[in-house]
Amino acid sequence: MNDTLEMEQTPEELLAAATTPQPAALADDPGAAIAQLEAALAAEQVKSNDLLDKYQRMAAEFQNSRRRQERQLAEETERANMQMIKRLLPVVDDFDLAFANVPADLDGGAAWVEGFRQIQKKLHAVLEDEGVSRIRSEGEFDPTLHEAIASAASEETPSGHILDTLRAGYEYKGRVLRAALVRVAQ
Repeated sequence: MNDTLEMEQTPEELLAAATTPQPAALADDPGAAIAQLEAALAAEQVKSNDLLDKYQRMAAEFQNSRRRQERQLAEETERANMQMIKRLLPVVDDFDLAFANVPADLDGGAAWVEGFRQIQKKLHAVLEDEGVSRIRSEGEFDPTLHEAIASAASEETPSGHILDTLRAGYEYKGRVLRAALVRVAQ
């Protein structure tokens, strides 16, 4: 029956039982008892240090995992925002084109035209609040920001500079969403 009890004990329990001083041994030799207690204490300190190390590693791993999940969520949110903004850009283009071609007899006189202008301003303000900015459409041509679809000779504009913009380009938090379509001077 004693053998079955020993089989059910874990190695740590067996070690503790072997290193725990017996009352008879304490009475016979106090020096041996002290040495035995110091050995047991050292073994427990090693075990304690090992458990502390494991705990600290698990806590650090948990923190790293949480940061990684937060970063992934932020990236996914950013990608979703970019996709939504890309889908809104043609609407912005249509508003801009419509107001560039408002007939003179309606411009400034019709209240509904002014109402639509306010909607356009709100749309631009929302995009700006989200970090969307228009790519500059003057100055030197930059292939990372502009897409040249035509070139023309010009006496006023130096070669390699933008003559006019055919479609506005946009950046989102420093990343190009859509390059500006431009005509470049030769």
